[in-house]
Amino acid sequence: MNRLSVGLFILLIMLLAVWSMSAGQMANPALAAFQASTPTATAAAAYVPLEGHALGPETAAVTLILYGDFQCVPCAQYAQNLEILRDHYPDSLRLIWRHLPDIRAHDKAALALQASEAAAAQGQFWPMHDQLFTHQPDWIDLPPEVFRAVVDGYAQTVGLDMERFKAALDSGIYAAIVDAARRDAAELDFVSGPVLLINGIPYTGRDDLFGLDEAVRLALLRVRQFEAPPDMVIDPANDYRATIRTEKGDIVIDLFPDKAPVTVNNFVFLARAGWYDGMTFYYVVPDFLAQTGDPSDTGRGDPGYTIPDEHTNGLRFERSGLVAMAHPPGLPNSAGSAFFITLAPLQPSGEWDGQYTIFGAVIEGLDVARRLTPRNTNDPVNFPAPLSGDRVLTITIEEIAP
Repeated sequence: MNRLSVGLFILLIMLLAVWSMSAGQMANPALAAFQASTPTATAAAAYVPLEGHALGPETAAVTLILYGDFQCVPCAQYAQNLEILRDHYPDSLRLIWRHLPDIRAHDKAALALQASEAAAAQGQFWPMHDQLFTHQPDWIDLPPEVFRAVVDGYAQTVGLDMERFKAALDSGIYAAIVDAARRDAAELDFVSGPVLLINGIPYTGRDDLFGLDEAVRLALLRVRQFEAPPDMVIDPANDYRATIRTEKGDIVIDLFPDKAPVTVNNFVFLARAGWYDGMTFYYVVPDFLAQTGDPSDTGRGDPGYTIPDEHTNGLRFERSGLVAMAHPPGLPNSAGSAFFITLAPLQPSGEWDGQYTIFGAVIEGLDVARRLTPRNTNDPVNFPAPLSGDRVLTITIEEIAP
């Protein structure tokens, strides 16, 4: 064979290889679609994850992305809790499921994934998702060959075209998605599920409904936050009185603009802006203090800014009924909107006096403050499922000229 013939032969082989690869992709549209969106060896900044399956409005303020597999028990609990939250905040949450099959630990994760994708091809991913998780205890310990018949039953329950569904599983058309999803998760250093992202930030809090709800409320609060502290809206020469209208009665507070002008100004601004409306007293310890001022009711929310301390104003925590700004202990100039009412003198005095800004005192309704529902969301041992806090209906401000 001469050199020309050899060259033509090699060219023919290369053309056949290219045609074969193209034909393979056309024969497996599911694989082609995932290959088109599967990450390659790109820089981290250029990485774009697989889209996943979404529920909820694209305009939602909070997007929850759950990476998991259908044989993962904690994933099932997360899925149930996230569905409860989506029902509670229907216009504010968008839920996205992304596969993270742990095929080394879960012998049916791959088949469950393929079944969900076969259902998705008929527009029924979420009903199949619900079937797999709702009935997980029934199939989690079954042999894979038995599980296949169970999956067929779920497909029939959700109303799929059974001939089309079975053909998809038998052909293995969605098998490549298992590896694609694993590569996708590896780009983010996710090993196994559940992994939850809230607006792109990994969630590391309590893994129960209470903790997840708190995280969502904090995320929702961010859309209400202000860009900067308020300008001076009060006249420090005038007197100011605040009335906290609660479900249990009114609490009337004399404010101290002469002792803490920046703090009183901030409080008056937020009250008039409706910031406090509808929040609860989320931390109440009898004979100690009652705290509110965070609309997320977590104690970790803020208005988007902080104000300087004014705690060297000579006032001390020596009696009940004093009103002061709350902030993390030992972190100066970190107060925002949260405040507390003392229900007794606070001891030891060195931990309170000169540490927190006192800006007012209760003149009516201290008995209302004492009747508030005890609550501590940061103590899951004694308060594993805290009762709802007593709600603040609104705070009104009265300005009294001299």
